[in-house]
Amino acid sequence: MTTDERLQFLLQSTESLHSSVQDLTGKVHDLTVGLAELRGSVADLTRVVEIDAENIRRLANIAAAH
Repeated sequence: MTTDERLQFLLQSTESLHSSVQDLTGKVHDLTVGLAELRGSVADLTRVVEIDAENIRRLANIAAAH
């Protein structure tokens, strides 16, 4: 293999690696955005559960008073 062939191979390998890193970076970004959305959904659902629990406690207190 000549020096030029080696350099060409190295260039192609570097370009391929760069492309793979860019793809991976995009996927990590997408996953990060998805995770942030899930965190927001979990927070919303937690608030709903807390409100439901409070309503159940209130109903239980009303039922116990009668």
